[in-house]
Amino acid sequence: MATLLEVANRLGELTSIKAPRSKKGSNGKAPGNLKRTLKSVNTGRNVLSGRNSAGAEKQLIEDLKTGTYTFEFNIDVAPPGAEYGKYWNDPDVSEQVENQTTGNKDKINFADQAVESAEFQSMLDDYIETLTEKVANSISKAIDKELN
Repeated sequence: MATLLEVANRLGELTSIKAPRSKKGSNGKAPGNLKRTLKSVNTGRNVLSGRNSAGAEKQLIEDLKTGTYTFEFNIDVAPPGAEYGKYWNDPDVSEQVENQTTGNKDKINFADQAVESAEFQSMLDDYIETLTEKVANSISKAIDKELN
């Protein structure tokens, strides 16, 4: 079973994998600059806004006490040195990207593709199932404590 940090790390990797690769010499960057930059910036901890698994899980459990919880994954599609990545993602998809001839047309909205991928969704579902078990055990222990 993957930790939340591992799930977030895989999302960062998938974002890089699904990003377009520039042609040699295009936009003055070496081929693969966007992919390399995305991979170095979107680490698991960065995707979790600087928290580790324990910190993120603790926040989730605290949120559950109020009746709601959210998973927040932050992907930087335009990191320093590869700001042009934003033009591949809604709502900023540029006309140049839409009409490009590099063979990367299937890479438009690469961040959404990473989030919607079967691999990421499966990892997230497994994590949620495990988290649900942890929360149920925590509630059960609290009830037992109150009854005894």
